[in-house]
Amino acid sequence: MTRPAQPMDGLTDSLWFCTLGEHIAPRPSLHTQIDADVVILGAGYSGLWTAWFLKHYQPDLQVVMLDAAVAGAGASGRNGGWLIGGFGGDVDYLSMLDGEARRRAKTIITGIVAEAGSLIADMQVHCDFYHGGNLYAAARYPQQYQRMQQEYQHFQSVGFDEYDLRLLSATDARQALNLPNIQAALYSPHCARVHPLKLARGLARAVERCGVTLYEQSPVMQVTKGLVKTHSGSVKAPIVVSALEAYQRLLGLDSRATLTVQSLLIATEPLQKQQWEHIGLNSQQTFADASRLITYGQRTADDRLVFGARGGYRFGGKVRTSFAFTPRTLASPPVGDEFDLRAHLLGEFFPQLATLQVSHGWGGSLALSRRFRPHALFDPDRGMALLGGYGGEGVGASMLFGKTMAALIAKPEDELVTMPWAYIGKASAWLRRWESEPWPYLSYQCSKYLFEYEDKLLTKSASDWQKRWVMRLADGLEHLMS
Repeated sequence: MTRPAQPMDGLTDSLWFCTLGEHIAPRPSLHTQIDADVVILGAGYSGLWTAWFLKHYQPDLQVVMLDAAVAGAGASGRNGGWLIGGFGGDVDYLSMLDGEARRRAKTIITGIVAEAGSLIADMQVHCDFYHGGNLYAAARYPQQYQRMQQEYQHFQSVGFDEYDLRLLSATDARQALNLPNIQAALYSPHCARVHPLKLARGLARAVERCGVTLYEQSPVMQVTKGLVKTHSGSVKAPIVVSALEAYQRLLGLDSRATLTVQSLLIATEPLQKQQWEHIGLNSQQTFADASRLITYGQRTADDRLVFGARGGYRFGGKVRTSFAFTPRTLASPPVGDEFDLRAHLLGEFFPQLATLQVSHGWGGSLALSRRFRPHALFDPDRGMALLGGYGGEGVGASMLFGKTMAALIAKPEDELVTMPWAYIGKASAWLRRWESEPWPYLSYQCSKYLFEYEDKLLTKSASDWQKRWVMRLADGLEHLMS
């Protein structure tokens, strides 16, 4: 019998763990029966922000947090470090509104970065936060420009303007990010770079300072109305908040409203000053390209490149935390592991860095909601709250959704309670479930291989009819998945 995946598995492989600059000493676990007003499951971003705002809305609330490992051991300590003023599904939510309501919702969403930056500074959380914006480039093949234009129009349709998204010419784009054959780029100011594990660990200390009790090494075994049991203790509370993201499925709390998928990243050795002068990213912008492979990269505070792309899915939505990685250079032949694709893509971005060493490779599990719409849901009759489903864009969104959750529980007059991502009632009434297996597995595998094949074909000198055929097929599958 194999050992179940543990939340800390694979965390030590990440660049973020190796550059944390502190020893992680787990807090004590829960060994008794206690009472609280609110118990939060999971000490990642969602749970920590929820706890923070709960204590600021109602300082006298007794808030207890439980984590199976340590704060930040899950997706919050493993991601690509993009703190975005937006999230998957934001355009979909905005399209449900009009007039002043849409304007206010858009202002709240795009204001995530500024608000998070201000709070992080006030909390004295040192996490390499840098608000440099994001560059979304069309460079690796000509069809990327068309895809970029479609996404530009998509955002414009709900009121995003030149301040939110600016289309850069090839000349301007190359000055910001010097990619071969760059045709154009979209620049958005609504993104910041962070060291994700430093952020999670700093938030944990901040919530403790405002009176929250955090128990680590306390995996939850059972959740019933008003009662949470761990392996050696329990918490009795009228309100239970599940902020577990991918790990929520292990407890069956969201009735398959989210799907557990994996994301994988690589990191290089530090680049020299001369190399950065040739590449760009002088304003510490995050970067991506217009590909269905969902690329994402950042220049770290210690001058490395961190880069990721669309990940995988295990049958049954099983959580996965550990991934075998072999160091290599960007120009190395494929070694046969899951990081080959990331190294290949990063090498296509920066062919001048062919000999650069890829020193770290890691991954983790995240939760994907239907139609890519994350949620903050509170069922007062059951005393149960659910939030998450960010689809990999939760570093910034978790602050907004944690704040929304805290408002649903402790400040019902707040404007956030009226937003389209805030739900009151039963999960079954609001959250659409994913289909049963084998359909999620088959769909994900088909999309993975088709999108990778499309990307390879479009970077080669294939015939026009082949490219048109594969693009139409990929368009149809992407539409179906959405």
